[in-house]
Amino acid sequence: MTNNVISRITGRLRPVLRSLVQRSIIGRPLVRLRFRISRLSTRIMAIMLFPLVLFFVGLFSIDQYRTTLIRSEFTALERQGFTLARSLALAQSEIDGGLARRRLSPETMNHLLPLVGYGTDLRARVFRPDGWLLADTARSGAGGEVELRRRQPVGLWERSSRYFQALMRGAAGMIGSDRTLPVYREGRQQTANDYDEVLLALAGEPARQLRQDRQGRLVLSVAVPIQDLRLVRGALLVSISGGKIEEEIAEVNVVFIQLFGIVTLITIALSVYLARSITTPITYLAAEADHLRRSRDLSARMQRLPRRRDEIGRLSESLIDMTDELQRRMAATAGFAADVSHELKNPLSSLRSAAETISRISDPKQQQQLMTIILRDVVRLDRLISDISRASRLDNEMATESARRIDLRDLVESFVTARKATTETHKLRFVAGDNEVLVMVQDGRIVQILDNLLGNAVSFAPAGTSIDFAVSLADDGSACLEVCDQGPGIPEGRLNEVFNRFYSERPEGEIFGEHSGLGLSIAQQIAQGYGGDLVASNCDGACFTLTLPRTEI
Repeated sequence: MTNNVISRITGRLRPVLRSLVQRSIIGRPLVRLRFRISRLSTRIMAIMLFPLVLFFVGLFSIDQYRTTLIRSEFTALERQGFTLARSLALAQSEIDGGLARRRLSPETMNHLLPLVGYGTDLRARVFRPDGWLLADTARSGAGGEVELRRRQPVGLWERSSRYFQALMRGAAGMIGSDRTLPVYREGRQQTANDYDEVLLALAGEPARQLRQDRQGRLVLSVAVPIQDLRLVRGALLVSISGGKIEEEIAEVNVVFIQLFGIVTLITIALSVYLARSITTPITYLAAEADHLRRSRDLSARMQRLPRRRDEIGRLSESLIDMTDELQRRMAATAGFAADVSHELKNPLSSLRSAAETISRISDPKQQQQLMTIILRDVVRLDRLISDISRASRLDNEMATESARRIDLRDLVESFVTARKATTETHKLRFVAGDNEVLVMVQDGRIVQILDNLLGNAVSFAPAGTSIDFAVSLADDGSACLEVCDQGPGIPEGRLNEVFNRFYSERPEGEIFGEHSGLGLSIAQQIAQGYGGDLVASNCDGACFTLTLPRTEI
């Protein structure tokens, strides 16, 4: 259900959002693409990654703790081995009576079992210099047989613990040290060749070795030489099971499992909350959008969500602004159609009246006057239709045009220089500062605004007066262009109406229908399309101020 709703709203909003990214529909960009991590993305990533991060941190910590325990056990085992080896060497020296003999007597081995002690897990084995096993504390006294113990049944908890420990060791091996250990094997006839550490000890070097038995339990072995001064009399191999280490690790694993389970449950709860906080408003927005689609009431508006500061809140505000703008544009389109119909009816009515009249009169002079009216109305219709066509295509054309960064000061200066050669009735002056005024526009559209403003000024300002062009930076940092004339100005209360479509307040003496009344409206539409504005004011004459967002270098 949720996936279907998300797919539906995504499919419906994709073209709208794409158009919002490409251009602005309310005079400012509604969507700004920035390469940053959003609040909602951070929230989702933190919640989803926290258990995974905790798991690997736990594995790494357990692996480090296990390594520390093994290192400490090896240190203690090595200390015991050296103590036993020195005791055996001293006992052999007393038996030999001070003679340096490279051997170990059976009498010396009688000291081994008391030194190791009963009831401990420590196992000691003595190897002769030729590599043969001489004594083993795991063998019973006279017979030398290996003492076997009845294997106790393994409970469910112990089996589960072993399985989990094996899993943890495997996972720890992936992020930590290599846990592929040699398997401990023991034959009935043991020699030094079976243990690499014993061979090193017989050569006079102590050695360590970590193994695991067939059940996966650790076996720690330390081999030290039994020597008197530089004479190696044999090697002592002390070993111990890593059962205590595994027990401690198992306890840590239990705590880790409990902690990981609690964190996982909390994460699931937070994920459910996050999913509801996302899907619920999206479902609501989808329902509202679907309601507006089916509604025949053009004044209907989307209901606002509760105040949110994340992406969904901004999406809700953007959708509301978008629907409001679409409704405004639909109303403007309807008004534009009505204005076009009204403006076309006037010359058409004049044409119809002149055509009907010319067929009923025979006076050539009157016929010539009527033909002049017909030709004037045809020219007016042609100009009106052309301006209407340009005005209707303006939004689509600006959406497909690529803007570029230009210096508004240089553009206006070049325009004034070019128009001075063709404008003989007025003086054109340009004033600008030394600093660059960079804007992101299509220079042809700015020239279109300048042409419309210049044409309006030439129409109203008396011949011989000046028309001033000035480029500067406004107090808020935006680019500012002013076009001022020395004409009669704009009537009071009409400063905003001059930008209405088909509004015409023409000077005396101008031929009727010379202008369509769309020039200033088109100029303001272009300015708003670039995120700026065009306003009118009165000074010595009429003054039009174009503001555009300034871009950085």
